Amino acid sequence: MKLIAFLIITLSIIAGSLASSTAYLAPLDSTPRETLATLRLTSPAGAYDPDRADEAFLQRLGEVRALLDAERAVQANPLKPPAPVRTPAPVPAVETQPTGEQVLRARESTPSIGRPGDLLIPELIDLLAAANVRYVKVASFSFGRWPHGWLFILSCVGLLAGAWMVRLAQKRALAAADAAGTPAGEEATDAGSVFTRLSGRLHTLAEELAKARTEDEKLASIVQHIGEIQRNDVPAFVADRPALVNRLGLAGYAELMDRFAAMERQLNRAWSAAADGHLPESETCLRNAQPLLADTLRKLKPAR
Repeated sequence: MKLIAFLIITLSIIAGSLASSTAYLAPLDSTPRETLATLRLTSPAGAYDPDRADEAFLQRLGEVRALLDAERAVQANPLKPPAPVRTPAPVPAVETQPTGEQVLRARESTPSIGRPGDLLIPELIDLLAAANVRYVKVASFSFGRWPHGWLFILSCVGLLAGAWMVRLAQKRALAAADAAGTPAGEEATDAGSVFTRLSGRLHTLAEELAKARTEDEKLASIVQHIGEIQRNDVPAFVADRPALVNRLGLAGYAELMDRFAAMERQLNRAWSAAADGHLPESETCLRNAQPLLADTLRKLKPAR
């Protein structure tokens, strides 16, 4: 199931990316003229060949551009001073043969009917429609005229469905692991069993400390039992992170690990003090770890 889910997620990402690239396209045939009249082009629209275009078309194009240039002049900032007229310096003619790249570029550079910044007035729309232009790229976005908005929505649904399938597969895997049973004792690796084993070590340590007669015996017991917790239980508890996140959620897992880390710090200090021969400090750290142990157990209960 995970393979199918990841395939759905990948296809949804590709489809969403392709659909988002058409977000600023406006269809000329289905968008009302009143709406188009408020939009401006951001890319050239349509193309024509000056050598093959008839006089009527060129005359209409000239009239449309005259209207658009006049509209641009009205929209221009009146406080901005006019740009000075620049006369290009005369360049002497040089007889050279055009390169193949120049010839190809000249053949491919056909002028456009609509220029970037042109307002989509009805006269320009008629010229574009006569040139079989179906879509134009405009400056403003509208979900209502997005031609492939449905594909973007479908990709979002695919992402949600894929994520749900991944989560469902993880839950089924955890349920199968629980049904198969977990090893007991030192071989247990799930967080609940590891924490039970850790609590048992601390209980055994408390009993040995109560029975010990000398300070050296107490220090040796602390170093032994907490050392086993550090080597075995703490890494095993942390390694069960995916199962804990899946059962508790990220917020619940963060709260659990906050209390567990605080308890681990107290145990580490107790071990360090015992290794250095400071029994009172080690016992103080053990007492400080008791309420943190209870808090961790409360946070862990939903996962057990």
